[in-house]
Amino acid sequence: MHDTITSYTSACLLGKKLRWNLLSNILLLLACSLTAIGQTTSTGRIDTRELHGGIEIAPRVVRVIALRISNAEEGYNVKILYSNSATLSVPYPGDGKLTSEYTRDAAQTVQSLSEKLQKDYQIPVNQIYIISLSDLAPQNPDDLIKEVRDRTGKTMSFLNHEAEIQLSIAGIIPRRYKSGDRWYENRGISSLIDIGNTTTKGGYQQLRQTVSGRPDYDYATWSVPKGTVTFVSEVNKAAGENADYKTYAKRAEALSSSFRSQIRAEASRKPGILTRRKVYLTGGIVWAMVTLLHPEDQRSYIPITMDDIDTFYKRAVTDPESLLNPDLSKISDENLRNEIRRSREAVKQAYPPKTLIAGAELLRALVAELNPEEKRMLYPRYSYLARILSYVRLQPE
Repeated sequence: MHDTITSYTSACLLGKKLRWNLLSNILLLLACSLTAIGQTTSTGRIDTRELHGGIEIAPRVVRVIALRISNAEEGYNVKILYSNSATLSVPYPGDGKLTSEYTRDAAQTVQSLSEKLQKDYQIPVNQIYIISLSDLAPQNPDDLIKEVRDRTGKTMSFLNHEAEIQLSIAGIIPRRYKSGDRWYENRGISSLIDIGNTTTKGGYQQLRQTVSGRPDYDYATWSVPKGTVTFVSEVNKAAGENADYKTYAKRAEALSSSFRSQIRAEASRKPGILTRRKVYLTGGIVWAMVTLLHPEDQRSYIPITMDDIDTFYKRAVTDPESLLNPDLSKISDENLRNEIRRSREAVKQAYPPKTLIAGAELLRALVAELNPEEKRMLYPRYSYLARILSYVRLQPE
């Protein structure tokens, strides 16, 4: 367990390093580099000291990224050489307790991706960084740490909730936005909320004046110990295996009241949850909703309305099979249609009907507490890369 404690300490120290001028507009960098996503490209003749790789273990997938980070007059230039996600073949345990099969599958996937970074992108092994999300830390992390170390020679770091949110804010929320001909500060009016597997968490950046008079920024973060997987497990126990969809939905709605109370309690301590005018919503259930309701929308930031959430919930309860099989015939671009079809199949694998119902109820309950009529809500399409991109981006510092 000492490795876990050390890794958590590293994550906390990392979180304190995050500053506005260091990580602003990382998602804009993503948008400019999307041709590299999921593709193999030659790095050519590049100083290997500029090559860095990152691997992130999440409950259902392992993500990988390769970057070239070179010196520039005002800091660093960052270029994405490669990024991808590998779905684990062993399902994430419903009770959150990591089995030996799951641990072995995750470590094997990490090993394969680490070898790819070294072979295809010439990234030195000492410049490959492995992190695990906090969802996996409370269980039996020592087994996963050992398995990964035995296969890669690397000791991975577990992020805590605070570090995850800070990295996500830096990688997802743009520094500025444009209205007319003028640019305005964006992070001061924005917050981030992530519905994870075992937790729902969020945060925002706030201005702080320093002694020197130059502005600096702090992070306000919060976390509620309930996510999609834990909520599904709770509803399954209460409703029973043979419950029909409507009965299951009623049980989920009843159980969501405690979740709403937890959100209200956090909002009393972190008022920015309610007062920020713009909310960036992330998490698997948000991805599922956008993929199923708006498969044709491929923008980097996709607007979400309360009508979207209500429609998603109602269709999940009344006809989940239809919801899980959206019509793609109107999408004329064959390559895009095939890509969306793969995303749809990934959603169907991760969210069978009852899981979809419970997740939709959790999302509906959360947003109802946010005064949604006063908010602009956005889904950042490439949010899944934000943490690992930000983490690797910090390493040369």
